[in-house]
Amino acid sequence: MSEETANPSAKIPRYKRHLANYLIDKDFQLRFFLNFSLLFIFGLLLTLGFLFWIHSTKYDKGVVFRLRQDTVKVYQKGFEIVNGEEKDKFVEKELALPDYDHGLDLFTIQFKGILLFSMLYLLLSAIFVLVYSHKMAGPIYNIKKNLKLLLEGKDVDKIRIRSGDEFQDLADLLNELIDKKIHGKKN
Repeated sequence: MSEETANPSAKIPRYKRHLANYLIDKDFQLRFFLNFSLLFIFGLLLTLGFLFWIHSTKYDKGVVFRLRQDTVKVYQKGFEIVNGEEKDKFVEKELALPDYDHGLDLFTIQFKGILLFSMLYLLLSAIFVLVYSHKMAGPIYNIKKNLKLLLEGKDVDKIRIRSGDEFQDLADLLNELIDKKIHGKKN
């Protein structure tokens, strides 16, 4: 029997996950987190601003009244002087009184606005993810393409990545490796 047989009682070392293990490329990950957080905060402030506007101006701080369609007869008390004596007098008037609208509450009022701003935020998030992922996917595609050419034995001059794209440091390291190992250049 060979010595390479695994000992069943030997424990396999397990690695604990720490926050430091999740931050592999701190600059990139923190910049990504900051950009996404700013987008979220912008959407939150926009929604809260809309809700504040609705609450403070349009619907009298959330209480919704509307005039009733039917008029109500009311009697207004007054007085008149008859034969030098003051007597009560009731004058009939028809008024359209305010009536609380039970069909409208703050949720009903704000639902369309919240839905609109949620869709706007979703659209902004999709645009952000598309643009930012392009800054990551483009360089990865370019690096893969050049590495495949190297594996096929073809000559690769330099891996070029647009300015502003991610993984510039990775491309620089690969270019240095190509120069030293493939082209035989020394710094």
